[in-house]
Amino acid sequence: MKNKFYFYLFPCILFAHQPVMDMAPRWSGGYGFQVRYESFGSDRTILDEDLETSYFQETYWLEGVYTWHRSKRITFKIPYHSTENSVGNFTSTDYALGDLIIALPLKAYSNFKRSTQNFGFTPQIRIPLGDQVTHLDGYSGAGVSFSYSAESFKYYQLYDLYGWAYNDKDPMLGLDVNLGIHPIHNNATNTGLFVMWDLTAKWNEDSTVIQTGPVLVPYKHKIMARFEVKFPIVENGNDTQLSKGIFINTGIGFVF
Repeated sequence: MKNKFYFYLFPCILFAHQPVMDMAPRWSGGYGFQVRYESFGSDRTILDEDLETSYFQETYWLEGVYTWHRSKRITFKIPYHSTENSVGNFTSTDYALGDLIIALPLKAYSNFKRSTQNFGFTPQIRIPLGDQVTHLDGYSGAGVSFSYSAESFKYYQLYDLYGWAYNDKDPMLGLDVNLGIHPIHNNATNTGLFVMWDLTAKWNEDSTVIQTGPVLVPYKHKIMARFEVKFPIVENGNDTQLSKGIFINTGIGFVF
């Protein structure tokens, strides 16, 4: 039973976004890195067994990007997981370094007087860093993403459709949409703020998860941050599935 809890919670981890905040750097020879924190989880009572159950997860990400051309870049992501799983009076806590994700975002830009847009194609691979397979790591796999984003002095939008295939694990399909406004921008200091709404949907053979919520992305010169809170609106899956609860994602990135 405990393994099923793990399995259906796993797709909540954020796979779509690329460093740094999908937005930078955009020039030849640029590079950057970011650190990011995710958390989700909740309590539940299994009525037929009268058991209190809970699952809470925190993941810390180290992510980096390098561009050798404004339309070509390579990225990496390394997660570190902290999980707490309870069934009745039994509670287990685990800490683990997750799998390495390497991606090759390829973008075709179009620049206009007061806006820019790009179409993206991103092949990705997932490489296990350890020999042991757990509920969160030890799965090799390959993914691909098709995206479109547009940005102006007033608006921002991102659409990202992506999929993953794994060894010994069901494939996953995801959609991420960010729509928002750009209410603050100082061109002289490159300081401003994006205010957006995020919609995230993920499907695999046994479950459907749809979450939505607000996003704030402030930036100043070479520093960009992201603050995101999402709430579950659809959670269909196996009868033993736990609610993911509120999803929190925060991060800060630096470009050079």
